[in-house]
Amino acid sequence: MQTNYFRAHREATLTSPQHIGSYSLDDRYVRTAGTVHLTGVQALVRAFRDRAILDRTRGCHTATFVAGYEGSPLAGLDLEIARQRGALDGFDIVHRPAVNEELAATSVMGTQLAGSAGRFKTRGITGYWYGKSPGLDRASDALRHANLIGTDPLGGAVALVGDDPGAKSSTVACTSEFALADLMIPTLYPCDPQEALDHAVHAPYLSRFTGLWSGLKIVTAVADGSMTVALDPTRVEPSFGGLGAAHHTPDARLIGRNLLQLEQSQIDDRLPRAIEYARANSLNRIVQQGHRDRLGMVAAGKTYGLTMGFGHGESSLRSRMKFPTRTRPDYRPRERRPLRGNRRVKATKTS
Repeated sequence: MQTNYFRAHREATLTSPQHIGSYSLDDRYVRTAGTVHLTGVQALVRAFRDRAILDRTRGCHTATFVAGYEGSPLAGLDLEIARQRGALDGFDIVHRPAVNEELAATSVMGTQLAGSAGRFKTRGITGYWYGKSPGLDRASDALRHANLIGTDPLGGAVALVGDDPGAKSSTVACTSEFALADLMIPTLYPCDPQEALDHAVHAPYLSRFTGLWSGLKIVTAVADGSMTVALDPTRVEPSFGGLGAAHHTPDARLIGRNLLQLEQSQIDDRLPRAIEYARANSLNRIVQQGHRDRLGMVAAGKTYGLTMGFGHGESSLRSRMKFPTRTRPDYRPRERRPLRGNRRVKATKTS
């Protein structure tokens, strides 16, 4: 049975006949409009280029630094970057595979501090760390320090985390959202290669807006899956609303009074800005609601694509940002209010 989600995507991409003409495999990375076929890993690689182009369109010439340690389901990311050097050349994209995950995280942290050590050839450096969920556990100390130090408003840092909830190619089932929340890293969860491309463009802007790292949870089904992806230069237009970019300056002086100020900034200022980014860009939205609905369903990522469209008489909220979900990360008990006219709200599993 086909869900409404997949039916809507099919109608959106096949509304009119498209002629292949002189199509080549390179078009997956260089075509700016129309449709191409991408896997989840290919969508992430293309996003490095798309974000660089978007920055230049907005008058901000940035460089890109990518570092990580291979691990399924992102095991082929480093190889795909190497294969697509021709498409990435000319956009100041540097890839440095690391000998372990924590060294890669520390290297990406350095991109956000580079402005205090010398002059940029570009206006900023956007850093990407990649690794699988157990690698996130291993690198958590480096990432915790990097996130506390913060990000450059003209750079940004993104953690691409590969999750294998079914243990398809892992010794144990693994998922990352709880670890990312513990690290106070705002996290986006795409449900397919189309959203992997879109969210991978949003993620560095989310990082710049908040002054924190941002995370992208990529499950095996998304990384290994493939689909027809719609391309449009205006498809993703990150908005900062009326707040503008973050005023945070990355600071590695983690001692005494300065440490306390960084911690207070992280909790009281930077993390709540992630909620504002989600609002300004409609990342979490009610996609189905009826006046007589008695049940509300909340789903995120791949789970949304699998569950939406099967229910009748229920409201549906699609969550693209897994964390944070409240304006303050203190988890204080608050009055629970159901969706308008609803009797119950249930949440689906996210892996």
